Amino acid sequence: MSPLTPLTAAVSAIVTVMVLHNPWVSAVFLLGAALLAFAGRRQRRALTAGLVLSAPAFLSYALIYVPFGDVEVARVLVPVTSDGAWIAWDLGLRFAAMTCSGLVLGSFVDADALMRRLQLSVPAPLVYMVGTVVRLLPMAQQRWRTIRQVQASRGVDVETWRSRGATVLPLVVGLIDDASQRARPLQRTGIGEPGVRTLLMPVPDSAVQQVCRWAMVVAVVVVIAVGVLM
Repeated sequence: MSPLTPLTAAVSAIVTVMVLHNPWVSAVFLLGAALLAFAGRRQRRALTAGLVLSAPAFLSYALIYVPFGDVEVARVLVPVTSDGAWIAWDLGLRFAAMTCSGLVLGSFVDADALMRRLQLSVPAPLVYMVGTVVRLLPMAQQRWRTIRQVQASRGVDVETWRSRGATVLPLVVGLIDDASQRARPLQRTGIGEPGVRTLLMPVPDSAVQQVCRWAMVVAVVVVIAVGVLM
């Protein structure tokens, strides 16, 4: 699958939920994200991250709107209003739907394939910078595990906070050294030279996926138009 397809779907989902601002639409997209999370571990982690990020949003909306509505139904230290609670629930649900659907759909994107695909239409130096940022966390995690394994093989207790703090310096130095080593071969490949780029291993992109992406773009444009008119 082309990485542009789930990326387009993620952006389309976020824009649709944001523009329509309807609790039923938010609920449908949130339910869809929950169902897609069964596709794999990566998707489940994305859904979990989205829900964790949504919890503070729900709390902040509740603190902002619940005590200051017009229809008071109870008083627990502060007034509790039904209309304020509904606004907080609506905004929190929309935030959760946008976050979860975007993260879950985005988790289907293969970062390496996306970078290779972008090389055909985006300047190579920009693709390299974006790819470096995208892969920084996985690279740091892998180097962190390697350093910890080396420490453990030397008899160091890797479970203490002191040993974890001692891992930071070699981690940073290692990442900087990796970046400098990658810069030399990149210069020899002519990454900054102008011209048409070709791929040794092209990213598959079927006509069906292209049609689906254009359909999603058209649907989002229609949604935006409806949202503006309404």
